[in-house]
Amino acid sequence: MSTMMEILKKIDGLPVSHVSAGADEQNKILSEELSFKILEYKSGREHNGWTVPHKWEVVKAEIRKDGKLIYDGKKHPLGVIGYSESFKGKLNLSKLKEHLYYKKDAPDNIVYHCDLYYKPYKKLWGFSMPYSLFSKLEDGEYDVDLETKHTEGTMKVLEYTHKGETDKTIILHAHNCHTAQLNDGPSGYVVGIEAMKRLAKMNTNYTYKLLIAPEHIGTVFYLADLDPEVLSTYKFCVFLEMLGNNSRFALQETFTGETELDRAAKHYLSHAFPDFYFDKFRKVVGNDETVWEAPGIEVSTISLSRCESPSFYYKEYHLDSDNISIMREDKLEESVKTVLGIINILETNCFLRREFTGLIALSNPKYDLYLQPGTDPSSKIDITENQSKWNYLMDCLPRYFNENISILDIAIKHDVPYDSLYAYLLKFKEKKLIEFVKHDKK
Repeated sequence: MSTMMEILKKIDGLPVSHVSAGADEQNKILSEELSFKILEYKSGREHNGWTVPHKWEVVKAEIRKDGKLIYDGKKHPLGVIGYSESFKGKLNLSKLKEHLYYKKDAPDNIVYHCDLYYKPYKKLWGFSMPYSLFSKLEDGEYDVDLETKHTEGTMKVLEYTHKGETDKTIILHAHNCHTAQLNDGPSGYVVGIEAMKRLAKMNTNYTYKLLIAPEHIGTVFYLADLDPEVLSTYKFCVFLEMLGNNSRFALQETFTGETELDRAAKHYLSHAFPDFYFDKFRKVVGNDETVWEAPGIEVSTISLSRCESPSFYYKEYHLDSDNISIMREDKLEESVKTVLGIINILETNCFLRREFTGLIALSNPKYDLYLQPGTDPSSKIDITENQSKWNYLMDCLPRYFNENISILDIAIKHDVPYDSLYAYLLKFKEKKLIEFVKHDKK
């Protein structure tokens, strides 16, 4: 099996789209890592106004002036706008510029143009080129020879399942359709793949699925064909993207912002990566959370990414510079650990049932559960704020053994790390003072 960085190097620069030879090559590479089930959806199929695109490829993409080649759009997968139509003919500079796309504040880069992926009814043709070239184009007549092919094919969605003790399912989801982009899409699915590899070695309560699909459209058709009984088992979804760059974590809440998944993710990040930030549904990034949270589907979905801010994701976003050079192995690993840290909370979180009455002498060697006191004037030990928190928690904890508050909510209320609290509560369980009770709801 390959490391996350090795997978990214293999797919770096592939000309993928929703349906393309590059997408098929990418899926082949990913299928060497996990035994994915590959689901296929035929080109031209419609659902709720969405259409599965045709297979698309660029055959030729040249702009010439006076016989001299000015621009070859085939030299980079972003050189022709996604799903461009063909065009062959002569144009003056003014008319040509109507079909040229660029990013002025990134003058040496080629911009990713994906509008036609989702709007097949728009019949446009065009090139993406650096603004530094666009700005130097001279007046005159240009010869354009742009040949693309639109043929029948199938859109592929990859699904991998790790079976747990119950059929209640948590989805990890990422994109596989962004042409020659690594952070925006592939960084999310390599994190998902690595998380699933590690989950495969564990016995879990929940079932886990990794879904890798073209943005929006892949998820729309996946859910359209899903058995309603299977959908009823889907508890939560975690959308993963933009996780390999050197930025802080950004967490986007579910539609309600009030689920156990929201609380688990915020709590884990607040202790592991306190510089993270969060915002409400669709206030950080825009992805498939709208598909998962759509009426009649309503699978609560968070998004985990690394964004500088909601208005500026990262410098290389949607540019040809989003490549292997900006990928950080340590950031990918942090992302895997974060996914698994959130999963660990969901796996172990439960309520507590008391098996005793009255006050327990926790300092008695029989129990050995006493924590350092926070306000004993005879103590020669300086008490830290953290120790004081735990001492207060010790005083409150017995009242929580009534099956009305979960371990996660106790950790949040007292601002202590979930893992540390869970380990402490295991000692109470070992002394037969409490039982762990799972009250699982969708």
